Amino acid sequence: MKNNKKIAIGVLAYNEEKHIGDVLSELEKLDVPIFVVNDSSTDRTREILDEFYSRKVIEVINNKKNKGAGHSTLQLLKKTKSENFKYLLKVDGDNQFKASDIKRVINLLETEKYDFIKSNRFWSKGIEGNIPNKRYLGNLFATMLIQFISGSNKIYDPLNGLFAIDVKVLDIINPKVFPKRYGYPFYFSALSAISFYKIYQINNIVSYAGQKSNLSSIKMIFTLSKLLLYFLFLKIKNKLLIGKYQRSAFLDIVSLIFLFITFILTIRFILIFTPIQIFGTSFIGSWALIVLITSIFNILLFVESFKEEKAIRKNYIQNEDLIE
Repeated sequence: MKNNKKIAIGVLAYNEEKHIGDVLSELEKLDVPIFVVNDSSTDRTREILDEFYSRKVIEVINNKKNKGAGHSTLQLLKKTKSENFKYLLKVDGDNQFKASDIKRVINLLETEKYDFIKSNRFWSKGIEGNIPNKRYLGNLFATMLIQFISGSNKIYDPLNGLFAIDVKVLDIINPKVFPKRYGYPFYFSALSAISFYKIYQINNIVSYAGQKSNLSSIKMIFTLSKLLLYFLFLKIKNKLLIGKYQRSAFLDIVSLIFLFITFILTIRFILIFTPIQIFGTSFIGSWALIVLITSIFNILLFVESFKEEKAIRKNYIQNEDLIE
């Protein structure tokens, strides 16, 4: 192992016999300690890892059963902290990331200016090959959610697997909510944003060359929706404890109250048209007007809350597009 005690690279490997050798050969050139989680691979992945381990290139954690990418990332974080490194730079073992992008992240970590460095593949040259439709749509959905949670339109692609984070994040991770399989990069993005971590986002390149995806669209939507609710309430709780952010928290609360009222009124309006005629149809116009007014008021509250949040986050989130 090398003697760099600031940064460690963590690699996830599950049935990556076609790619893991190339990935580790490139990472070996970076002169940074490498930890690999073999998540109970059933192909030749372990044999390939044993070869690199025998040359003291890597340390390997072999899971006896498959625990998922999120759980394996937590293992890497804990291993990184136990070895007294400050940052974990997480890389996937499927060879979709460029060594040049990984080097850029290392250079940024050396400055110690940031707590969380994430990547964005959605720029003019960010995708090589054809991204699967479900990944594209999943990332679009996730981007809308992360911007809603963070109150910033400067964060994109929160499911990108190339990121680096300060191991201090272990102190605030909620293991009951943390995704054991899907959505863990989203978790780190949301947690970093609402915890006022210094965030930097690079534009990276992701290559699609026939790698298999185990992503389940339904499970991903369910996981992200659950995380949305969790982080929304956690964000409000955090802001209520800080005087200068309490106005923003108040706007969030009022906006949620009116969102709930609008939802109830909308259901009440829809029930007017049911065959059972639970409600009379005499006041259709009045109910429609009430729903319209509450909807408009809720939108205005959300816009004001977002503007307030954006003003708060601008000092914590930096995007490569906006910095020379």
